[in-house]
Amino acid sequence: MDGFLVKPAQALIVEDDRRVAALHRAFLEEEGLRVGGIAGTLREAWAFLEENPDLVLLDLYLPDGHGLELLPALEGVYTVVITAARDVPTVERALLGGAMDYLVKPFGRSRLREALARFRAFQNLKAKKEVSQADVDRLLGRRQAPKGLDPLTLGRVLALLQGGKPLTAEEVAEALGLSRVTAWRYLEALRREGRVRAEPRYGGTGRPSRAYRLEPH
Repeated sequence: MDGFLVKPAQALIVEDDRRVAALHRAFLEEEGLRVGGIAGTLREAWAFLEENPDLVLLDLYLPDGHGLELLPALEGVYTVVITAARDVPTVERALLGGAMDYLVKPFGRSRLREALARFRAFQNLKAKKEVSQADVDRLLGRRQAPKGLDPLTLGRVLALLQGGKPLTAEEVAEALGLSRVTAWRYLEALRREGRVRAEPRYGGTGRPSRAYRLEPH
């Protein structure tokens, strides 16, 4: 397997749904990682952090609190947030607070595999003395934004679409505080790049509106 670590990395799964946690565990072990623990509450997660995990899959809605409360203690730990939360404040708080990736439920196995590939690449940086800007960009999976578009706004649009539900330009504009024309420009740019697809949405009279959804990986 490309990027496989000689010493299996240890992962912590923070997830209160036992069925989902078991699926995550099976997937991680299938990918060659060792699961050091599964925490169904914040209290259990705090205890497992003493085992110094290399990777944390972090759910946010837990019985005794919000998963983002753990972020200050996860400094230096590769953290992938896995949640149904797709509101912009939560996404921003997670990413600015130190999370390296953000997966919106439901998502495909290929998206989780992509997150693990980035984790391995990050771990393997330890073998290098220095990296280039190109190395960092590849590690973060960053693509250059289309000309005239703001990368941060583009990222917000993509994060919103990760919810899986097709959205119109009007719905994206309302959710992100953009004008309809601006939202449409970003959505159309993503469609031309093949990152989203457009589909007609019928309802009422007149021409159908256009809704956009992420292309599957």
